Amino acid sequence: MPSYFRPELKKVFGYHLDQPAYSVKLNQNESPWDLPSSIKSVILQKLEEASWNRYPLPYTDDLCKKIADSFGHDPEGIIVTNGSNNLVKELILIANTKRPVLTVTPSFSLYEMESKLLGRPVVTVPLRDDFSLDLKLFLKTAQKIKPALIFIANPNAPTGNLFPEEDLLEIIKKTKALVVIDEAYFQFSGKTLLPHLPRFPNLVLLQTFSKAFSLAGARVGYALCHPHVAKELQKILLPFAINLFSKVVIETILGHQSWVAEKAREVVNERERLFGEMQKIKAITPYRSTANFILFRTKESQTLYKKLTTKGILIRDVSNKKTLKNCLRVSVGTVKENDQFLKALHSSL
Repeated sequence: MPSYFRPELKKVFGYHLDQPAYSVKLNQNESPWDLPSSIKSVILQKLEEASWNRYPLPYTDDLCKKIADSFGHDPEGIIVTNGSNNLVKELILIANTKRPVLTVTPSFSLYEMESKLLGRPVVTVPLRDDFSLDLKLFLKTAQKIKPALIFIANPNAPTGNLFPEEDLLEIIKKTKALVVIDEAYFQFSGKTLLPHLPRFPNLVLLQTFSKAFSLAGARVGYALCHPHVAKELQKILLPFAINLFSKVVIETILGHQSWVAEKAREVVNERERLFGEMQKIKAITPYRSTANFILFRTKESQTLYKKLTTKGILIRDVSNKKTLKNCLRVSVGTVKENDQFLKALHSSL
């Protein structure tokens, strides 16, 4: 590799996603429903009336106020960016460079990948075989390495399980680190640490409009934190990170949260039905989920993945040799999509 590249690049493969042809797409934890035309019409009307030749506000202060009104948080403690993935990188950038990053494994791959790309030492604590958190081991590791930053997804991805709230609060209390709880799927679990945020200045919550809000294409995520954390985060934000289109879309959808809640309930109901049907299949082991996807294990995951792909069913291969051997993940789709997946699953095993 030429010497003008960062040496860390050679050690990281980067984010990769297979995209073969499909008729049913259940591989990215997206909402199976697009926004209804009635909401899209409102968005398009607002865009037509807006001035496209003018920059939006540099740091979306007006959008932060609208999000604050919707979720009951101080607008000065909200940071909005082009997807919560960017917030992962920005949090790593503001963390003390002399102290490592700590997370669990398996979990969302970007925590470890971005840390390594930015030249930060990262330590991972393995989850138990049932993907539960070994709190004693986690705290012991944190005491030993003294991390500046901790990432925990709750519900965890790609496993789908929730960690006990009391365990997360114990980590926040006993570690002198910025503790980031990624709540990308909280609308499906019904659990958030937002009520605890006022008493923990080292707590940061990451949330997104990509999942329950059906807006993966708009690319908007946000952090809920104390104003002093938001102040430091804003220093490294690129100005104008949220474009006019995304801003108008988010402002509009915030006025239609009853539709969002209804669709989230449909996902939860369908997730439980899908899990029940998958439990009946002896050749696979599905894991109970509190998100909008289900992780399952089978003896020949690569073979099954390829067979499903040939039938037009696209799911996610998340298997690795360590923590997720022979594991696949399927997003919860519509009733019709889930039935098509189940039919293809039966015929492929």
